[in-house]
This record gives sequence, structure tokens and C-alpha cells, in this order.
Amino acid sequence: MKRKKSIYPEHGRAHWTEQQKLEAVATYVMLGNMVETALVTSVPLDTLKVWKKTDWFRELQLQIRDEDVQQLDTNIQKVVGKALKALEDRLDNGDYQYDPKTGKPVRIPIKATVALKVTTELLTKQDKLRAVPQKLEVEKTIDARLMKLAEEFARFAKSRDVTPVPSNIVEMSVITNINPLND
Repeated sequence: MKRKKSIYPEHGRAHWTEQQKLEAVATYVMLGNMVETALVTSVPLDTLKVWKKTDWFRELQLQIRDEDVQQLDTNIQKVVGKALKALEDRLDNGDYQYDPKTGKPVRIPIKATVALKVTTELLTKQDKLRAVPQKLEVEKTIDARLMKLAEEFARFAKSRDVTPVPSNIVEMSVITNINPLND
């Protein structure tokens, strides 16, 4: 990767384009090593170290990782869909087995143990998926309670100062008919 010549020849520094910076960040995300990234992209290691401390580098790094996670999630969903279709076909029509008499594959019903294992696994996964929204609801209610408490504490802190009057002063004021709060 070649960088542009500086428009200020007295400084001798060159400028990296946005595309080159993006390639450097993407390479770092893939390789996970600054030295290897410097070798692949031809960006000096010191420059990469300075870039890594900047906000734009971190933002691009997070954005690239999020895109990778979304792509991976999409691929996993496709594979899971295909696997479920194949599983459904096997449950409906049975497993393939070679018949030596005819020399062709024949479909036989699956065994009860296999069907039980498949069922328990799927039910376990389904329960986990259904539990996630419940956790979110619990977190929301906890957050709401904490916000309410914070508001109550703020209101309490702003309220007027109420100092407790010692009981012996109250008794003395009753006896002498003096208001201890007006003194």
C-alpha cells in the first residue's frame, strides 16, 4: 500500500487515504496482530500503534466485527434451516439403509431412542430461546425500579431539612410552655 506524497515537502510526511486506513483496520481485525498487519499493509508499525489509540480506529474495528458477526449469524441460520428440513424428512420418511438383496437404499423408520434424543435437544434449545425475552423483561423491571429509587432519593435530598428535636427539650418546653423550634 503506497501513501500519497505530502503536500508539504518540508515536513516529509505522507498522508494515508481513508481506504488505506480501512484496509489496515480490516486486516488487523482478521489477523489480530499489529506486526502482521504492518507487514501485509505496508503501513509502519508505529503508525498502526498510533492509529489503534484513536477513536476512529476503535469505531471501525467494532463496525467490522459487528458486520462479521451478522454475516456469521446469517450463515448459521441457513445451515440450521437446512438441518431442520433434513431432520424433518428423516422423521417423516425414515433413515436410509442399504438393502443388500435389491442393491438399493431403503428407508426405514428411525429408532425411538433417536427420536427421543432429537426431541429433548430441540425442546431444550426452545426453552433457552424462550427464556431470553424473560431475562430482558426482568432487566427492564429492575432498571425501572432503580430509576424510581433514584428519583425518590433526588426528591428526598431536595426536601426541607427536618432535624429531630431531642426528647428532653420537648419535655422542658411542654413544662414551661416554650416552643423549642422558635428559639
